[in-house]
Amino acid sequence: MSKKSPNVVFACKYLLSLNSIDNKFQSLGYKEDRTKDVDEMIDYFSNVKKNVVGMFEYYMGHTRGENVNLVLENGQYANKKDIKKIKEEYKKYIESSNLWKGIISFKSDYLNYNISIKDLEQKMAKEIMPQFLKYCGFKDVKKMSYVFSVHTNKKHPHIHLAFIEKQPNYLYCDKKVNYRRQGKITKDEQRYLKRLIELCIEREKVFTPLLKRTNEDIDYLKSYFNPKEKNFILKDINEIEIEEKILKLGCKLKEYRELNNNTSLKIKYNSIKNNELGNEIKSLTKEIKYYLFKDSDSILYASQHDINKDLKKINSYFDELNENNNIEELIQKNNIVERKQNYIDSYIFNSIVNHSLYKYNKVYMYVKNKNQLDVITIEDLIQELAYLNNNQNTSVSDKERRKEVLDNYFKGNSKSSKFYAKTQMEKALKNINYEMQKSADKFCELFNYDNCITK
Repeated sequence: MSKKSPNVVFACKYLLSLNSIDNKFQSLGYKEDRTKDVDEMIDYFSNVKKNVVGMFEYYMGHTRGENVNLVLENGQYANKKDIKKIKEEYKKYIESSNLWKGIISFKSDYLNYNISIKDLEQKMAKEIMPQFLKYCGFKDVKKMSYVFSVHTNKKHPHIHLAFIEKQPNYLYCDKKVNYRRQGKITKDEQRYLKRLIELCIEREKVFTPLLKRTNEDIDYLKSYFNPKEKNFILKDINEIEIEEKILKLGCKLKEYRELNNNTSLKIKYNSIKNNELGNEIKSLTKEIKYYLFKDSDSILYASQHDINKDLKKINSYFDELNENNNIEELIQKNNIVERKQNYIDSYIFNSIVNHSLYKYNKVYMYVKNKNQLDVITIEDLIQELAYLNNNQNTSVSDKERRKEVLDNYFKGNSKSSKFYAKTQMEKALKNINYEMQKSADKFCELFNYDNCITK
């Protein structure tokens, strides 16, 4: 059920341009009446008797000084020179542009509980009106003129506003720009404005804490996909099936980069093309992500669950804005929820593809150079033994230490006995190297690396 007394009410009327083909008023005094209407409108908006000063401002002694009660597009208060200029400009603008007038009324005490009048004025000028005009189809906000004033002389504080096109600025469906012919502000446009206003008013007390909590939970989840963090989740995978998928993905990514002459340091998941190879890469990436999050007892699952709860709260908040303003047809403009979810997915996918490529390249180099880099030599062993001996006796030089190692391990009277220990060590090393070679070959065969390397 919608509330009988909404927080924000908006009403709008319009006057067609003097040159509009839809304007049927052609009496002799019509133009004079319209120019008079501009003067009266600006004077009414800026009337000091309908003072904008709220309770807080009043007790703090805030005044307008030389300025009047009319806020300009830059958020500043108009002075008498500005008033004169605005009247002259609007009298020119009404020749070709419609003039829209609106009044925004607030539930009693709604502003006092949530925002100061001064902050509301700044948000109206710099955030609300630009977004609203863009939503209404006006291409360039700089080609629009708008003024408004907050009146607090009645039980319900309210804002009077007016806006007009300085030059053709309405974007039609054929991509052409002209003056907006339609005068009526649609219900959807009215709803959007009310939502913007209520969101700005309640942001500090309601929306900002919700968004802050969501961002904190997202950052926590991101830490598990940051290679610089100690808890980087992808480095701890030890299940053979998912390891195979990671290496297979890395192989496909290497092939994709070579086909597309990609020399950048990192891969952007969203930039991968939707061709056969690209779709296979994306499918593998999603399979890996699914594996990481499928365990309901895992910390990743719990973290994602917390974020989903946060996003639901934000979504519910937007829906409540509609309900509080008696909007029966809920408009789906909660893009922030969708953007947050897409951001999380993109971050995780980017982490997976870049880690997979790194992992594959590392194994690829190992396989490529296994006969040169991974064979242990007798000199390596002697050097290691000398190093170990160094930790026990620091008073001996490197040369003496190596001689001591050789004397200890290669003694004997005859030629055969003298090098018996050396022969045994060489045999053992050959066996070790053979086993390493055999293991590497099996590893390559298991993941079909030879086929990948030849591509």
